[in-house]
Amino acid sequence: MNSQELQKALRRVGASDWKTWATESDGTQRQWAEVAFVPGEASEKKNTQPLRYVGLRLLKPKGESFADGKDRHYHAVITNLDLRGDKLLDWHREKAGTIEHVHDAVKNHLAGGHVPSQKFGADAAWFKLALLSYNLASALTGLACAEDELLRDAELKRLRFHLIHVAGRLSRSQCTMRLRFLAPSETVARIRKIWEIFPLPTQATAFK
Repeated sequence: MNSQELQKALRRVGASDWKTWATESDGTQRQWAEVAFVPGEASEKKNTQPLRYVGLRLLKPKGESFADGKDRHYHAVITNLDLRGDKLLDWHREKAGTIEHVHDAVKNHLAGGHVPSQKFGADAAWFKLALLSYNLASALTGLACAEDELLRDAELKRLRFHLIHVAGRLSRSQCTMRLRFLAPSETVARIRKIWEIFPLPTQATAFK
């Protein structure tokens, strides 16, 4: 595919065809449009379904420009999805680069990159445990800490400090179990919220 030809096709899109769906903090408008472009790749087969080109235009406010002196930048996403343009670009932006963060967390924070033996089955089980731990941590931050500015984007080290490695004392008196935390009230409130979202039924709670 000739990227220069695609750039020309993006610039040929009429001003009225660009739809603004978001404005960034510096005033830059995010606009999308369907782009009529046929790449004519040599590798394409006769029965290949034509791909869809969705253009993205970043437009600076009047009188402002990017570092290269231009007031607009053009990009495009090639897809076979039928999502509306703005939804497609939001989805594409959300997933861009996230897998590298997952690999880093699993390998370096959860020891997924340091297998314990030379046996394939044991190493596979070790890696599955690392992935399971990552999924649990993601569930905690995504469901229980979504509105918590401190923990909603926290890495595992911070989660361990604020949620996992919390000291407490468990006591039992007259068929009642009590758990006292040696932690700030904010930490206790976070743990209580986690228990509300991820309840742990026991034999005692089953009869309530």
